[in-house]
Amino acid sequence: MRHTVPVVIAICTAALALATAQEESIRLPGQVRFLQSAGDEAIRFISPTHTVQLRSQPPKGVKLPAWANASCRYGVLKLGKPPQEWHLVMDPASTRAVIDANRNSDLTDDEVLRGSADPTWYFGTCYGPFRLAVPLNGVPVSRYFSLIHDETGSSSVYLRCEDYRLFEGEVNGEAVKIALLDANADGAFDTPAKSRWEGDKCVFLPDREQRPLPRYHKLGDRTYRLTFAPDGSACEFEPSEISTGTVLADYPQVHLTAVGKEVGYWEASTTDGRLQLPTDEYSVLAYRFGTRDSRGNQWQVEITPMDPLPLKVSAGENRFSLPKQLTATLGFGTRQGDTLNISLALYAGSRTQQVSSLAKNDNLPPPPTLRIVDRNGKTVKVETFHYG
Repeated sequence: MRHTVPVVIAICTAALALATAQEESIRLPGQVRFLQSAGDEAIRFISPTHTVQLRSQPPKGVKLPAWANASCRYGVLKLGKPPQEWHLVMDPASTRAVIDANRNSDLTDDEVLRGSADPTWYFGTCYGPFRLAVPLNGVPVSRYFSLIHDETGSSSVYLRCEDYRLFEGEVNGEAVKIALLDANADGAFDTPAKSRWEGDKCVFLPDREQRPLPRYHKLGDRTYRLTFAPDGSACEFEPSEISTGTVLADYPQVHLTAVGKEVGYWEASTTDGRLQLPTDEYSVLAYRFGTRDSRGNQWQVEITPMDPLPLKVSAGENRFSLPKQLTATLGFGTRQGDTLNISLALYAGSRTQQVSSLAKNDNLPPPPTLRIVDRNGKTVKVETFHYG
């Protein structure tokens, strides 16, 4: 889900500093007001950040509420730098939960959280938001979280950070709006991406696409190094010169998402088959390419490797080979009466590169058909798959 925000700024010669102010009337040079937007302009980061490990046995030495019974689940939240622990008890049957917010091993003196339908996720029950004083380099900082109980899928419980920071400014004549989330719930807002799942998250508006926190960001033909304050109070854009290389692809339209050892999270696109990336060693998280068939139909294929693909970009020209054809694989069948359900998966070459999306002329392609033959090769039946 992707959304929006507001706030204001000034440019400081080489670098742009974005900082928060307590009063809306205060606008110091180089600072930006911090606004928690509401309504249609509110940013919504809906991705759960941690899976909470629950157990059926109560922790030793922890005082439990009177309603704790055999149906309750118990767990420990580990948050902050350095990490600290908070005990919790949850009763899914009565949609009650308690977090030991003051960390005194007594769950009877804490606020009881009543579960309700999650407002920003399509499944389960939301407990919260609740506030914890999370350590950030030893200093307690208030952060808001929610517990999400997945009742329709894995029956897991997730922790979701509810805190984000909103910034608005102007860099080299271009408007910049950023929403910043402490996605890994460690109390800091400045953890760069190391993989698809690690690190904090941000949204560059107005595109509203949630992505891992980058170390660099490109605006127009200039590249800026981003520096975020650990407490989320400031953001700085500093013009940066980095060497680049050219990646030659097998198709003209290519979009690449990768994490570099030095540059961090990076996205690049091209319409002429020549991608420009900073020189670095990358792990490719996803790539999308487009091509036309002999009838003029435009096909778009997105591949999400199960294991990130290595890509080394040096000065000059480098090659990134893309698949020439897709492979369809039948999954295991499940029988219901006289009906046999079989899944069909598409891969690009190996099973580790699964097709995550496929489009024909910006729409879903016609469902594939399965021809069933006897031992003599005679067609017995033709079945059509459906999207599910």
